[in-house]
Parts: sequence; structure tokens; C-alpha cells
Amino acid sequence: MKLRYFIFYSLALIFISCNSDIKSNRVTSDAEINIRLSRDPQKINPFFAPSAIGREVYQYIFLPLANYHPKSLELCPILINTIPEGRLDTYQGEECIAFDIEFRPEAQWSDGQEITARDYLFTLKAVNHPNSKISAWKPYFQFLKGFEIGDDPKQVTVYFDASYMLAKEVALTPPLMPAHIYDSNAVLEQRNISDLMTETYVAKDSNEINIIANINAAASQKQDVVQSGPYSLSSFETNQYIQLVRKDNYWGEAIKDVPFLENNLSKITYKIVPDEVTAITMAKEDKLDLLLMRSSNKFLELKDDEAFASDWTFHTPQLLIYYYMALNNKSPILKDPKVRRALAHLADIEDYIETLDGGMGVRTVGHFHPVRPYYNDKLSLIPYSLDQARQLLSEAGWDDRDGDGIRDKMVAGKKTDLELEILQSGAALGKNVSLLFQSVAEQAGVKIKVTTKKMSLMAKENLYDYKYDIALLRVGMDEAADDPYPRWHSDNAVPGGSNQLGYVNKNVDALIEQLRVTRNAGARKKIYQDIQAEMYEDTPCIFLYCPLNKLLISNKFEALATTKRPGYLANTFKVVR
Repeated sequence: MKLRYFIFYSLALIFISCNSDIKSNRVTSDAEINIRLSRDPQKINPFFAPSAIGREVYQYIFLPLANYHPKSLELCPILINTIPEGRLDTYQGEECIAFDIEFRPEAQWSDGQEITARDYLFTLKAVNHPNSKISAWKPYFQFLKGFEIGDDPKQVTVYFDASYMLAKEVALTPPLMPAHIYDSNAVLEQRNISDLMTETYVAKDSNEINIIANINAAASQKQDVVQSGPYSLSSFETNQYIQLVRKDNYWGEAIKDVPFLENNLSKITYKIVPDEVTAITMAKEDKLDLLLMRSSNKFLELKDDEAFASDWTFHTPQLLIYYYMALNNKSPILKDPKVRRALAHLADIEDYIETLDGGMGVRTVGHFHPVRPYYNDKLSLIPYSLDQARQLLSEAGWDDRDGDGIRDKMVAGKKTDLELEILQSGAALGKNVSLLFQSVAEQAGVKIKVTTKKMSLMAKENLYDYKYDIALLRVGMDEAADDPYPRWHSDNAVPGGSNQLGYVNKNVDALIEQLRVTRNAGARKKIYQDIQAEMYEDTPCIFLYCPLNKLLISNKFEALATTKRPGYLANTFKVVR
């Protein structure tokens, strides 16, 4: 059985495995771990660093109210006592679903101040403030209605539209900001959340403006950060390393069975090693203890190396990730769905999986992962076909009229060659996919330029302003049901918005809006599948495949791997002596 099909039979979305060579004597007081990062995350504030690389670091520093447990993948209370069940209630005369939240009495900020309901209210108001640059989080709070706080500062009730499908997840999974640091005079506390969320709200109070400006300025802050996690950032050097140290007398140590509060290791050091071959050499020299690898072929080679493999455990949990080639739907060339579908026929995805990724992946027809119960498996995978690509390009009016080997067409009254640029970050897989695609496209009369660019610059200079043709990207998903609104609704197809493809389809918009207010799982499944079918015809991008995680952990540690991103929780590791 090929490995790329293996995931459906023996890898479930559950807790995966632990290192096999476990001895009884475990030492944690002086335990340290060195983890390889392929690039510098630059930002570690969870509100401004929603990337997978940022998550690897900030998950030990900043805590949400609740998170998905690495074993059960059910919501686990962290800063709160229990996971509240929603109850129907009314708020200001409107039917809502209410969640009664009670913060743990032990929960404290790193400066010793208690974590209270006031921090929760401040955070949600800061996120939704029109001056805030926390753009990735705003769309999820569209159905937030309001709050109520009683006499107990540790208790709050939050109200959402009763029909919102992700009300519980949105209510409980945001990290918190310390209100006493940013808003000591309770300025935002006096603002009504419903006013802040209107398009007409304008901040006029200079104190209020300064509060949000300070939050925005904290996007790149790494030192002197007041936070709630079991570790603090002690030192860093850009593009070299980031070191976290365990907090002494941490409030979470007394709470059992919450893995996010553990701090078994005294230090967690991330070493920035972009080159995978260099990282492997460092692992062999005992300078690294954990590697997340991109190259399946190298991963499998190491697994077959008995001398190396005896000291390591190889984990391959299925992560909720897919690779895709983003297409700028606002481009004069790529706004034509026939051109986009033609390009999709030029991607030999089966070859990418087998040749470049060791068979460690499974194809997908869309942006919902194939393990989701609402994945539309009735849609056919788009086949690799030069003939179909050529035919579609000719139907779209692109032909080689001057005989130079490149198709051309009159666009806006000007002869335009079919020339496109692929942006990729420089990782081996992305580079090789780009070169293979470039070679095939040339045979179809499409000239492709491949450009290497750091992901941070790509996002800043190209993606958010639609100044690109094609970009090789990946998307990670959480355990909650998918909400396609941020990434695919036309509301967000604006400069700086989260719909970076500029994709617009009014039918899809209507389906997404219907989905968000449908709480019945069976009814949602049909809407999910209708969304996939509608988008399938548009080919807004080229969906490639969902990879397996490739995780190496030294046998020095009793270590757990999980399907939950990024695949491990280093704070739970224990040294085996």
C-alpha cells in the first residue's frame, strides 16, 4: 500500500505516539532541548504571528482560555476552570447563545497580577477596534453580541448570535492581552463592543488611540512582554536562535492534566537553520534534538540509516495542512477561470508527491482537508494534461500568433505575452515544484519566471496587495470545523484582507454566509460540499496535496507526537536517563 494512502487507514486524528525506548528514571530539573526552526518567526505575538513557524514558539509564552488537547483533540480548559456549554438566552432583546466563563483562581500574568474577566473583555475590544491591525482575528467575531460581568472579577458571560456555528470555539480559544498593562485607566472598558464593530465608529479620544497604537506596536516585541505561559523568552538573535526559559514558581504547576501548563524542561532553544542538510548534520553531532523536516526523501533515508535511526524516533502524524499554488484572481490574465483551469492541468501533482515528497501526501480537490467528514469526495481530481491545458488556453484566446513559442493575446488594447511569475520561499520542495511547473508550462506556450523571496516579504510586498501572479503557499487548519469566511468570502478580497487570492463569487459568498449560521452538522455538511463544488468550477487556485508531518525526536526524551499543529508540545517532554 502506498504511503500516501496509508493515512486513511492507520492515521486517525488522535494522539499519535511516544518514543519507544523509555526508561524509568526521568530527570526534568535541568533538562534542555534544541529544536530546529527553518526560518526566524520574527513575530511571536499570537495576534500578529498566525503562521505555523510563529506558533511553534508562542504556544509556550501566550495562553488562550482553552485549546485542543493533543490526545483527545477536544477543547481543554487552560485559563478557565471548565469548558462551558452554551445556553440559549437573550441579550438586549435578541436571542443569543451565552457562555458562562470562569477564570481559574490561580491564573496570573507574569508580573503577578491576576488574570480576570477584564482582560478578556479588553482583548476582544482591542481585536475588534477599527484602528487595530489584528486583521486575521477580526472576521471570527462578526457574530459577537456583548458581555456581562457580575461582582466576581473572575466571571464573565459572553453572548454570540445563537445561530453561529463556531460560537464556542471563538469564545474560548483567543489568547489574552493584559488590560492592566495597556489600559490601566479602563478607557476601552467604557466603550461598547457593538459600537466598536460598526463601520462608522471613529476613535476620537487620544488615550484610546494611543492604547491601540501601543498594541499594534507590540507586534514585533520580544522582550519585557507580560504574558501567561509556562515559559518566558530569555534571549534571541535574529536568524540565529530564540531561547525560552522555564518560569520559577509558575502558577500552572499545581494544575494537573493540562499539558499546556507543563514546564518539564528548563530551557527550550530554537536554532534557526534554513538548510535541511545542515540541520541533519547538526542532529548527527548532537546539536539538535528535534527536527521538523520538509524533505520526505531525506526523512526516509535517515529512517533507513540504522546507525542514525537507533538514536531517534520518526513520527508521521497527519497534520491539517495543504499545499497550494495561489493564483491572483484580480490579475488581468488570471481573472479568466479558463486560464486558471489550464494552469491546473499543467501541475503534475502525482509526480510532485511521489518524486519530490516520497509519496508522503494525499491529493485534495479543495481547501477542506480530506479527513474532514464534509470533504466532497465526489469531485474528480484535476488531471495533469498538456492537451487539455492547450485547448483551454486557445479557447481563452491565448495563441502563439508571432511564432516565438509564447502564447499572446490583446489585453486592454495591448499585445500581451502569456508570461507569469511564481513566488516561492526557497524551500527545496517549493523550488522543485516551481521548476517542474515551469518546464511543463513552457511546453504549453506559457513562460514562467521563478522568483525566490522570503515569506515575510512576500506577504508584505505582494500577497496582501495582489502584486503577484502565482505564489507557492501552505495553509494550516485547526481542529474546529472550517469557517471559510476569512479566506474565501469577497468581503475580505481587499488590500490587507485575508482573501489573498482576490477570489470573488457571489454564490460562494451566499453559501458561506448560510454555513456560518447553520448549527446542525448534517445541514452544514451539504453546504460545505456545495461550496467545494462551486469553487471547483472556478479553480481559484491550484490545490496540490496534504502532506504528512515528518518529525524526528531524539530518544533522549520521552516525547509525544500529535496531529495537533505543529505536531509536538516540547514543554511536556521528559528526559530519559
